[in-house]
Parts: sequence; structure tokens; C-alpha cells
Amino acid sequence: METSSITQRSPREFFETEKNKAAIAEAAALQNFNQLAIARLLVFFAMIFFLWLWNNQNQPAWGLVALGLLIIFLISMRRQQAAKRLRDLQRNLGIINSDELNRLSFRFTRDDSGLQFQEKEHAFGSDLDIFGEYSLYKLLNRTRTAEGSHRFANWLKNHADTKEIRLRQEAAAEFSRHPEMIQSLEATALLHEHAAQQLGEFRQWSREFMDKDLARLLNFRWFSVITVSIAILFLFSILPAWPLLLCIAVNVVLIARFKAYIDSVTNRTTALGKTLVSYGEILEVAQSFPYQSPWWTGRKERIKGSGNALKQVGVLFARLDYRNNIFFSLLVGIPTLWDIFCLAGLETWKQNHHDKLADWLEVLADAEAMNSLAGHAFANPEYIAPDVTDSPEFQIDTIAMGHPLIPLERRISNDFSVSGTGHTILVTGSNMSGKSTFLRTIGLNFVLAQMGAVVSAKTFKCAPVRVFSSMRTQDSLEESTSSFYAELKRLRKLLELADERNSAPVFYLLDEILKGTNSSDRHRGAEALIRQLHTKKASGLVSTHDLELGEWGATENYVHNFHFRSDVENGELLFDYRLHDGICKSFNASELMRMMGIDIGK
Repeated sequence: METSSITQRSPREFFETEKNKAAIAEAAALQNFNQLAIARLLVFFAMIFFLWLWNNQNQPAWGLVALGLLIIFLISMRRQQAAKRLRDLQRNLGIINSDELNRLSFRFTRDDSGLQFQEKEHAFGSDLDIFGEYSLYKLLNRTRTAEGSHRFANWLKNHADTKEIRLRQEAAAEFSRHPEMIQSLEATALLHEHAAQQLGEFRQWSREFMDKDLARLLNFRWFSVITVSIAILFLFSILPAWPLLLCIAVNVVLIARFKAYIDSVTNRTTALGKTLVSYGEILEVAQSFPYQSPWWTGRKERIKGSGNALKQVGVLFARLDYRNNIFFSLLVGIPTLWDIFCLAGLETWKQNHHDKLADWLEVLADAEAMNSLAGHAFANPEYIAPDVTDSPEFQIDTIAMGHPLIPLERRISNDFSVSGTGHTILVTGSNMSGKSTFLRTIGLNFVLAQMGAVVSAKTFKCAPVRVFSSMRTQDSLEESTSSFYAELKRLRKLLELADERNSAPVFYLLDEILKGTNSSDRHRGAEALIRQLHTKKASGLVSTHDLELGEWGATENYVHNFHFRSDVENGELLFDYRLHDGICKSFNASELMRMMGIDIGK
């Protein structure tokens, strides 16, 4: 598909078209598969018939016909496998485009929520909905392998430097112009249920080498040629049985010598063969990417030949699993020293490729993570790539910034601008007016900006920061701590981070701080904390209901007051969710209680 034809359509039109095309192609592939299945069955019965004729009439011609039919049978079997793969690939493309259409409506259908990557003490992960059932991870994630999911989660949790951010932005923009290639990688990964498996044991195995004495015994695998030759001579009654039995005994001794080592490999790498074959196919797709951005070209160079190499070792591991079939082991495995040949192939592969494996898996993980950024950019053409400067001072200047997890038709965007460290933005407002949502809006867009993704804004300029939040502190029975003490621990962590002078400024988001104590202590504590943060390498936002804190802040040149308001009309609460200058003058707690049936009097 040409890029020009893609750019003329909206993302929704593209996904709907691709979904319909995939359905038609899947139906055609299924029909081809069924036709080949019927043909194979007919060829099989014909082959049996001609073998019966050969046996009864002793005419060599019938044997040749049967042999020809066997060749046709094998060819049709390969074609049927290809038809099945095409059918499954098209089915996967249909699934992917259905998922994309749902994602445009903020319905997340994939099971993977990323909660396995959540860190309890992370600086912002829990508060900003980075992972979970309705999260940034679910909005962006288009990875399908364990390696890719881990890499993408790390990009979400750890800010990149400005150079890497720019490289990712350029690559994501180029990738996003080829959505069909993004989907091709994802659909290929979906062909294999094993693609999501971890490769930790394989990494460890690739760094381990066989004992030298045992490795020398691998040369004796060629003794199987003698065993097979004697077996053939025995079958034609040219040799008696005892030479064959002697050779079999030697083979059994050789296999026994390697048994412990083979068991140690297979016990740690169960079903690894199919996983490696799947990774090989995914890397072959990645190798075909024509992208020219510097971020990708260097990586593409590192994976030359990786697809074939991983498929090769995957086949070797799969063949080693044949030993679990007792009939294969007795009739083929022992006479041919099958296990030792597989082991020799694995050791040779390890020597040739072990030093490249980490690179291959790194690039595969990067490609999937970049697909997630690019897929997000393609699906949201109204988003922009932020301007992340190299300034050592805190800075944010944005127009029409919105919450990326709120649907566009319900999203209220706001302008916002602050520069310089030591500043605190106090955000006051009534309940449900949008204070916490605004804090998360800024935090999430900073996370997106510093991972190289597009953001929900018309303009967005910022300097590198370390985002830190304290918004959902909870008590812990396990640690015997109250929610108030848990919040104090978070604030201590904030102060420690702000004292690190050789790092980017801390950008803090504190929601209703010190809410677990009385109003007097809360006010004094919040005031003291803001004074202390003013002297450190940090700036941020604090939401509060404490009007006295806002009035105090109005007297300090490093504190700036903003608010969200609500109005009551005809007994109904109205919110505009717009950020306004100054301290909030209207609160709605009493009205909300009345609406809930609580009579608080006049």
C-alpha cells in the first residue's frame, strides 16, 4: 500500500478499510486451505490405491506412480501450511484493526494491562495511571512479545534524555507514515502464541559452554553412519544381527554420556523452539523495514541475518524435543544418535552467535516499542511532537493541553505556562471541578513528551524534568503504616530527589497534601513544605481546598494561584473545567451533600 493513499484517509477510515480487506483475504485463504485439504486427502487415497496395485500386480510402474503421488502429497501439504499461515495472518490483521477501532473510542480490548510492570515505590507510575485497566500503557501498547512489552514499559517509567527523545520523535514520525508495516510486525508476532514467552533461560544457556572433555565426544556422533549402514545390510539379510546390536549398544553408551547435559538444557528450555522460530520471523519482518531515520538504520544493521539464525536454533531445539516420543527415540533417535547431532548443532550455533543474541533481542524490543509510539501518532493525527529543549531550568509552555485518556468529545483543554525552578502552582477549587485531572493531564503529557511520543496539545514546549507525584497514598497493613505516614514517606522521597543537584529538576504533582491531619497542622505543614521546595531544584503543582494556603501563597513571589470553579444553577452543579487565575471563591461541598440527601441546615 502506498503511503500517499494512507495519508488521504483518516485513521478510522484506514482501520475500517484494512479490517474489511483482511476479512476478505482471510475468507479466500480459508477456501484455498480447505481445497488443498480435500486435494491432499484424494492424493493420499490414490497413493494407497496404487501401492495396493503394485503389491498385487507386481508392476514397477504402479510404484513409480505412488512415488509421484507422494511428492504431490508433500507439495500440497507445504502449500496448505502456507495457506493456513496466510489465513491466520489475515485473521490477526482483522483483530488488530478491530482493536485499533476500539482504541479510538477508548475501549481497550486487550487483556494485557501492564500491571506486572508496576513498581510500588515508583515516582509517578501509580498516580498517573501509567499501568492498569484504563491506562497510558493500554492506550499506546502495540507490543506482542515479552521483550517488546518490557522495553515499552521501561520507556513509560524512565525518561529519555533530549538527544534520544529527538531521535525517537523522528523515528516515530517515519514509522507512523507506514501503518501497514506497524501492523505487519504485530500480526506476525500474533501468529505464535509462544512469542510472549520469556527468553531468560535461553540468554543464560547461550553464555554457557559445554565441558571440553564432553565437547570432544561430540565427534563420535558420526559413528551413527556405521550403525545405520549395518542396519540396512541387516535388513537385506547381508549381515547377521549381532553387529547391529553391538553398534546399538555403543550408541546407547554415547547417549547416556550426554544424558545429564541434555536434560539440563531441555528442562530449562521447554518449548523454546517455537518461541525462537517466532522471534526469528518477527525479526525478518523488522529487517524488511525501509525506514531511514538514524534511530532505526543503526539498529537495522545490527540484526542482519538474525531472523534465519534464530529460526535455525529454534528448529534445533524443536528437534531435540522429539526425544520425548518413545517410538521416535527407539526407532530413529538411538540408531542415528539424533540427540547428539542436535546438541552439536546447538553448540555450533552458540559459538557462532552467542555474542549477537543480546543485540538482536534489544533491536526487536526497540522495534515493538517504537511501533507503539508510531501507532499512537498515526491514530491521533491532531497530536503534536513536543519541543523538548536542553534547558537546565524547569520550563513548560503549552496551548490547549488535554488529558490523553479522556475522549476527544469530552476533553477540555487548557493553556499553561511556568518557567524556572523553585516555583509552586497552587490549584484550588471545589470538589469534582477538575483539580486532580489537571495535575494528571500535565503529568501524563510530560511522560509522553519524555518518552518520544506525541502529546495532546496544540503546542507543547518543555525542558527535561523528573516527574514525581503524591496523589494516591494509601495505608499498608503489611507495613503497619497509615495513609498519612505513607504520604509523609512520599514527601521525604520528593525532598531527597530535589536535593540531587546533577540531575534534571523535579516536577512534583501533589494532590490534597497532608489531608490525613487536622486543618491547622495541614496548613502549617503545606506552607513549610512549599518553602523548603522553593530552595531546591524543583517546581510543581499542589492542589488544595485550603483557601488560607492560597492567601498565604499570594504573598510569596514563588507561589502562583490558579483555580477551577463550579456554579450552581437551578439546583444543578455546573463545571467548566477551565483553569482560571487566582484563588477559588466558590465551593460546592454543602450543595453536594444536599443533593445526596444530607440535611446540613442553613
